[in-house]
Amino acid sequence: MLISIVGTSDSGKTTLITRIIPILMEKGLRVAVVKRHAHGDFEIDKEGKDSWKIFKSGADVVIASPVKLAFIRRVSDEEGNNLDWICRRYLSDYDLIITEGFSKAGKDRIVVVKKPEEVERFKQGRILAVVCDEKVEGYRWFKRDEVERIADFILTLHSNTGKF
Repeated sequence: MLISIVGTSDSGKTTLITRIIPILMEKGLRVAVVKRHAHGDFEIDKEGKDSWKIFKSGADVVIASPVKLAFIRRVSDEEGNNLDWICRRYLSDYDLIITEGFSKAGKDRIVVVKKPEEVERFKQGRILAVVCDEKVEGYRWFKRDEVERIADFILTLHSNTGKF
């Protein structure tokens, strides 16, 4: 199952995600998050490190330790912007995939906004719920501190739809 968390800048998307993930995992779900980085290239490696040098030489790189794994792979613009491809290729063994961003992908979404009128910007997909401290008419609505209720809502959706 995939749910996008979308919203305005500084609306609390990351805070919401980091607060609901432990609840969802405690309930037994394997959760992955795909974070949209819309500003072009990014580095997760440090310049000058061996893995950085290997990547710069042209190879894709997996960095592995006893507790963490990172895969640095070149992708085309099409692949990097294709949420379905990313999920099928790399995340098929997760129960729940949460995206932060990808508002134009048209996926089912929970919209996080500061003001109710901001919801209109995020209608490119089915809005499952809205998170806002002010009441939002016409949608399932949660206040931002209702993380247990939001997690329960997601669990109910998951139990009704199953795996991605």
